[in-house]
Amino acid sequence: MSNEPSNESGNNNKNKVLGALSGAVKAVGDKAKEIDSKLHVTEKTKQATDAVIQKGKEIDGKLHISEKTKQAADGIAKKTQEFEEKHHVFQKTGDAVKKGSDFVADKFKPKDQK
Repeated sequence: MSNEPSNESGNNNKNKVLGALSGAVKAVGDKAKEIDSKLHVTEKTKQATDAVIQKGKEIDGKLHISEKTKQAADGIAKKTQEFEEKHHVFQKTGDAVKKGSDFVADKFKPKDQK
């Protein structure tokens, strides 16, 4: 006879542990609900979040931060495009990468394929 517990008793132990954990989780959840019902934590958090969002909208309305940020981003995109059209940086970079890749590939070719 083996000293190891049978599969049935192992399952029994797992079920007991799972039952105890389930009970503990439920107790914690119930306590959180009880605290929330007394202190109204959820509602106060929602109100605070709404107030922060509203204040952000007020500040944006006064200072036009969203609009200025969009204009700045549009300006950067336009200047980048103009610079590229004038200097062809992307094309030159692509050509250099291709030449470098061709050079490296050529170095690794077997001598009979060169």
